[in-house]
Amino acid sequence: MKKVSAFVILALILSISSAYALTGYTNISSIALYKDTDYSAGINDTLKISSKLHILNENQDWYHVKTANGKTGWIEKYFVTVPSQRFVVNNTINHINIRTSATTSAKVVGQLAPGEKIRYVDTYHSWHIVEFNGDEYYIASWLTDIEYDASQEIILLYDTINIRDSASTNGKVITQGNKNDTYKVTGEKNGWLQIKLPDGKTGYVAGWLTSYNSNYFSEGNQGHRRTTDELNLRTGPSVNNKKITALKKGETVIVIESVDGWSKVVSGKGMVGWVNAYYLKDVYPLAGKTILLDPGHGGKDPGAISFSGKFEKHVNLEVANKLKNVLETLGAKVHMTRSNDTYIANKERGKMADRLNVDMFLSIHHNSLNNRDYFGLSTYYNTINYKSPSQGYNLAEAIYLNAITINGVYRDGILDRNYEVLRETKRPAALIEIGFMSNPQEEMNIHNLSFQNVMVDKIADGIVDYLLQ
Repeated sequence: MKKVSAFVILALILSISSAYALTGYTNISSIALYKDTDYSAGINDTLKISSKLHILNENQDWYHVKTANGKTGWIEKYFVTVPSQRFVVNNTINHINIRTSATTSAKVVGQLAPGEKIRYVDTYHSWHIVEFNGDEYYIASWLTDIEYDASQEIILLYDTINIRDSASTNGKVITQGNKNDTYKVTGEKNGWLQIKLPDGKTGYVAGWLTSYNSNYFSEGNQGHRRTTDELNLRTGPSVNNKKITALKKGETVIVIESVDGWSKVVSGKGMVGWVNAYYLKDVYPLAGKTILLDPGHGGKDPGAISFSGKFEKHVNLEVANKLKNVLETLGAKVHMTRSNDTYIANKERGKMADRLNVDMFLSIHHNSLNNRDYFGLSTYYNTINYKSPSQGYNLAEAIYLNAITINGVYRDGILDRNYEVLRETKRPAALIEIGFMSNPQEEMNIHNLSFQNVMVDKIADGIVDYLLQ
């Protein structure tokens, strides 16, 4: 055996460990965390969509992961989206503070020198979360840039996607891409991804039209079915495969693959396995459900006035109408607090939900602050009047966790607020602020039709998750 230097051995160790220094996120509404790489193994937990995972290792089609609450187990790669490796870069001439929380008053634990970069983890409250000294801290997004690992790629999710010369819907269209086209990604700005074109030039594509993975659930397609009889869930597509459990008659499952009369499904409890497709029927997942949508503001109340002078009340109604159409295709009966530019008191909006005895109420808004640097999506609930405070929270959480799966949509939190429109109903209620109209870049995204279409699909997914739980 040839001798290997200590330096080479150390380099090998570092390269192996860095291969698993990855962060992933679940991309389906509930999925089991298994004790081993086998559907029949016991379950350690059931994870919600957008659950953050630290990837420890891998074994063929499985990841060994650790959850945010410290649980470990195995999950199929198919159900994990692993974003590209990113770095926060200081392209200024000044040192930038690294802090313990997302505020300028938080304790400083270090600095990023000009030209230096640090591993990016996430974005929250308009601050980037970075890995520093073995822990996670915060750095101001408005003072830094994001760069990608040179080998990383993104995949386009639709046909005839515009690729522009700048990170904005105002940018000049320089070419177009189609579904499943892949591009090297080099940077990120304002919800847009900087990509390398075949001719070596740089372009920008809207993040919400892309994915880091080409798998089924990253693309937002879910096939709901209902069992017509008690049905065995098996480890493979045959009666010769081991039985895992029995699904009850009338149980809703999500089909992810079909082979020779058998369907691979995920149960409501997140268990994965195969069933005889003959005993499944198509369903409208929201059939029998009644929903009240509330386009915020209206009439004499314009709501927020955007950076460019647009009124919030109009975009609220645009999004609500799109969402109404999507929810109706899923089988829901949908009411609107207003269908035109009409003023309605917030108290009356909440009371309307009680009179209609709806299954849930969602108020749709777009945010604004005096600080133009602020951006991100947030949802709200209220604990007054609820028999169970979790009612409003669970709805706000389900919508939020689905919405933030969109590339280029950043987290601003799930918050308990004493808003009148939520306070004045006893029905499960939530409010969404889709983005900041006071941020000039995010305002342009908000008014983009493709952004609105992707967003309402994800909000609808969250509503399905909530009403089927």
